Amino acid sequence: MVKPTFKTAPVRNALQQHELYFHLYLHHTPLGSNRNQSGIVDPKLHNSFGSTVVNDWTLYDGHGANAKVIARAQGLHIQAGMRTQNWYNSFSIVFEDARFKGSSLQVMGPVVEEGEWAIVGGTGQFPLAQGVIYKKFLEQRSDGNIMELDIHAFYSPLRTGNCNCWSLGV
Repeated sequence: MVKPTFKTAPVRNALQQHELYFHLYLHHTPLGSNRNQSGIVDPKLHNSFGSTVVNDWTLYDGHGANAKVIARAQGLHIQAGMRTQNWYNSFSIVFEDARFKGSSLQVMGPVVEEGEWAIVGGTGQFPLAQGVIYKKFLEQRSDGNIMELDIHAFYSPLRTGNCNCWSLGV
Protein backbone atom coordinates (compact mmCIF):
# COMPACT_ATOMS: atom_id res chain seq x y z
CA MET A 1 0.00 0.00 0.00
CA VAL A 2 1.33 3.41 -0.98
CA LYS A 3 1.17 6.03 1.76
CA PRO A 4 -0.28 9.39 0.71
CA THR A 5 2.08 12.34 0.56
CA PHE A 6 -0.40 14.64 2.25
CA LYS A 7 -3.40 14.26 4.56
CA THR A 8 -5.82 16.73 6.04
CA ALA A 9 -8.79 16.22 8.31
CA PRO A 10 -11.41 18.34 10.04
CA VAL A 11 -10.88 18.93 13.74
CA ARG A 12 -14.08 18.17 15.60
CA ASN A 13 -12.87 19.59 18.89
CA ALA A 14 -9.86 21.40 20.22
CA LEU A 15 -6.71 19.43 20.95
CA GLN A 16 -6.48 18.14 24.46
CA GLN A 17 -3.58 19.81 26.24
CA HIS A 18 -1.44 18.47 29.03
CA GLU A 19 0.73 20.56 31.30
CA LEU A 20 4.31 19.74 32.26
CA TYR A 21 6.57 21.15 34.90
CA PHE A 22 10.21 20.32 35.58
CA HIS A 23 12.54 21.83 38.15
CA LEU A 24 16.08 21.05 36.92
CA TYR A 25 19.66 22.25 37.30
CA LEU A 26 21.76 23.05 34.22
CA HIS A 27 25.52 22.64 34.49
CA HIS A 28 27.12 25.22 32.19
CA THR A 29 30.77 24.15 32.11
CA PRO A 30 32.85 26.04 29.51
CA LEU A 31 36.22 25.37 31.23
CA GLY A 32 38.25 22.44 32.51
CA SER A 33 38.47 18.76 31.71
CA ASN A 34 34.70 18.19 31.98
CA ARG A 35 33.65 21.09 29.78
CA ASN A 36 30.36 20.63 27.97
CA GLN A 37 30.67 23.28 25.28
CA SER A 38 33.25 24.20 22.68
CA GLY A 39 33.83 27.12 20.33
CA ILE A 40 33.52 26.17 16.66
CA VAL A 41 33.66 29.62 15.02
CA ASP A 42 35.76 32.56 16.20
CA PRO A 43 35.67 35.39 13.64
CA LYS A 44 37.75 37.66 15.94
CA LEU A 45 35.39 40.59 15.40
CA HIS A 46 34.55 43.40 17.83
CA ASN A 47 32.69 42.09 20.89
CA SER A 48 33.21 38.50 19.62
CA PHE A 49 30.35 39.13 17.19
CA GLY A 50 29.60 35.94 15.24
CA SER A 51 31.34 33.58 17.64
CA THR A 52 29.57 30.22 17.64
CA VAL A 53 29.71 27.62 20.39
CA VAL A 54 28.25 24.10 20.39
CA ASN A 55 26.88 22.85 23.72
CA ASP A 56 25.91 19.59 25.40
CA TRP A 57 24.93 20.93 28.82
CA THR A 58 23.79 18.43 31.45
CA LEU A 59 20.49 18.85 33.31
CA TYR A 60 20.16 17.25 36.75
CA ASP A 61 17.20 16.57 39.04
CA GLY A 62 18.99 18.07 42.04
CA HIS A 63 21.81 20.31 43.11
CA GLY A 64 23.85 17.96 45.30
CA ALA A 65 26.38 15.18 44.72
CA ASN A 66 23.66 12.50 44.38
CA ALA A 67 21.84 14.35 41.59
CA LYS A 68 20.83 12.28 38.57
CA VAL A 69 21.21 13.32 34.91
CA ILE A 70 17.70 13.79 33.51
CA ALA A 71 18.46 15.36 30.14
CA ARG A 72 21.00 17.18 27.99
CA ALA A 73 20.65 20.58 26.32
CA GLN A 74 22.26 20.03 22.93
CA GLY A 75 22.64 22.77 20.34
CA LEU A 76 24.44 26.03 19.83
CA HIS A 77 24.74 29.58 20.97
CA ILE A 78 25.88 32.48 18.82
CA GLN A 79 27.16 35.90 19.89
CA ALA A 80 24.59 37.97 18.00
CA GLY A 81 25.12 41.44 19.50
CA MET A 82 27.39 43.87 17.68
CA ARG A 83 27.42 46.44 20.48
CA THR A 84 26.87 44.23 23.54
CA GLN A 85 27.43 40.62 24.57
CA ASN A 86 24.12 39.11 23.52
CA TRP A 87 24.16 35.36 22.98
CA TYR A 88 21.36 33.65 21.04
CA ASN A 89 20.71 30.03 22.09
CA SER A 90 18.99 27.31 20.08
CA PHE A 91 18.99 23.76 21.38
CA SER A 92 17.05 20.59 22.11
CA ILE A 93 16.55 19.30 25.61
CA VAL A 94 16.86 15.56 25.00
CA PHE A 95 15.62 13.45 27.90
CA GLU A 96 17.67 10.47 29.11
CA ASP A 97 15.58 9.55 32.16
CA ALA A 98 13.63 6.30 31.63
CA ARG A 99 10.19 7.96 31.93
CA PHE A 100 10.76 10.41 29.05
CA LYS A 101 13.76 8.81 27.27
CA GLY A 102 14.13 10.09 23.71
CA SER A 103 11.54 12.84 24.08
CA SER A 104 12.70 16.40 23.52
CA LEU A 105 11.80 20.04 23.95
CA GLN A 106 12.97 22.57 21.35
CA VAL A 107 14.25 25.72 23.02
CA MET A 108 15.47 29.15 21.94
CA GLY A 109 16.31 32.49 23.51
CA PRO A 110 19.03 34.77 24.86
CA VAL A 111 21.94 34.22 27.29
CA VAL A 112 22.46 31.30 29.63
CA GLU A 113 22.66 32.99 33.03
CA GLU A 114 19.36 34.85 33.45
CA GLY A 115 15.89 35.50 32.09
CA GLU A 116 13.76 33.18 29.99
CA TRP A 117 13.94 30.79 27.07
CA ALA A 118 10.97 29.92 24.87
CA ILE A 119 9.85 26.33 24.32
CA VAL A 120 8.82 26.28 20.66
CA GLY A 121 8.18 22.58 20.06
CA GLY A 122 8.59 19.06 21.30
CA THR A 123 8.78 15.41 20.30
CA GLY A 124 8.06 12.00 21.81
CA GLN A 125 6.02 12.48 24.99
CA PHE A 126 5.76 16.25 24.37
CA PRO A 127 4.41 16.88 20.84
CA LEU A 128 3.42 20.44 19.97
CA ALA A 129 4.99 21.74 23.20
CA GLN A 130 4.85 25.46 23.89
CA GLY A 131 6.03 27.16 27.02
CA VAL A 132 8.78 28.94 28.85
CA ILE A 133 11.88 28.13 30.87
CA TYR A 134 12.60 30.54 33.70
CA LYS A 135 16.29 30.46 34.55
CA LYS A 136 18.35 31.97 37.29
CA PHE A 137 21.94 31.84 38.39
CA LEU A 138 22.48 29.48 41.33
CA GLU A 139 26.19 28.84 41.85
CA GLN A 140 29.55 29.92 40.41
CA ARG A 141 32.21 27.20 40.12
CA SER A 142 35.81 27.36 38.92
CA ASP A 143 34.89 25.62 35.63
CA GLY A 144 31.50 27.28 35.04
CA ASN A 145 28.19 27.74 36.79
CA ILE A 146 24.94 26.07 37.72
CA MET A 147 21.62 27.48 36.61
CA GLU A 148 18.26 26.66 38.21
CA LEU A 149 15.55 26.01 35.62
CA ASP A 150 11.79 26.06 36.04
CA ILE A 151 10.34 24.51 32.88
CA HIS A 152 6.64 25.07 32.30
CA ALA A 153 4.88 24.02 29.10
CA PHE A 154 1.73 22.70 27.53
CA TYR A 155 1.71 19.91 24.95
CA SER A 156 -0.90 18.02 22.94
CA PRO A 157 -0.65 14.23 22.75
CA LEU A 158 -1.42 13.08 19.22
CA ARG A 159 -3.20 9.90 18.22
CA THR A 160 -1.50 7.72 15.66
CA GLY A 161 -3.01 5.14 13.37
CA ASN A 162 -6.29 5.36 11.48
CA CYS A 163 -8.09 8.67 11.33
CA ASN A 164 -10.95 10.23 9.47
CA CYS A 165 -8.71 11.91 6.86
CA TRP A 166 -8.72 12.88 3.25
CA SER A 167 -5.70 11.60 1.33
CA LEU A 168 -3.99 13.38 -1.53
CA GLY A 169 -1.20 12.11 -3.75
CA VAL A 170 -1.99 8.40 -3.50
